[in-house]
Amino acid sequence: MLEQGYEGTGIGPLLASVAVPKGSFYHFFASKEDFAAAVLKAYAEQYRQQRLELFTDASLSPLARIERHLVQVEHDSAAEAAVPGCLYGVLAQAAPGLGEELRAQLHGAFATWEQDLAALIAQAQQEGEVEGGLDPAETAAHLIDLYEGAVIRARAGDGPAAFARFRKFARATLQRGAGASRD
Repeated sequence: MLEQGYEGTGIGPLLASVAVPKGSFYHFFASKEDFAAAVLKAYAEQYRQQRLELFTDASLSPLARIERHLVQVEHDSAAEAAVPGCLYGVLAQAAPGLGEELRAQLHGAFATWEQDLAALIAQAQQEGEVEGGLDPAETAAHLIDLYEGAVIRARAGDGPAAFARFRKFARATLQRGAGASRD
């Protein structure tokens, strides 16, 4: 799904690639959308656990945790498929054609990511590492939007340069006026 997108992922070729008969698939999933919901649930749980471990790492400052997160999501998006991808973004691009349940599940996954990141941004503000005038929730939403855009640009041919621009802009935005100047 990361490589082909939701619409481009056919159940037949997917099952053939793992030598699973169609009957077995339909024993567990009523449809491709049910399968996508199960994949999204597992993906969201895995990434939330990974995020929380990083976000609570007291050996790093809050800003260092944010920066490490930005590097980690870049690494993960590039390591999981032949082309960079994020399951949230892949499904979001297909969202108009998805059922209400899967769209709600996807919205929840993005919302949880935003809340986790916003809490860390607020911590960084309390430490004086991040511009105090930024709204943490809005900033988290912008960073996620920027990341998803970087994934699209990387897929379109910009590769790692898209992520480098994203991280540079994110750092500059977070630190503007916070008294921190790091290269």
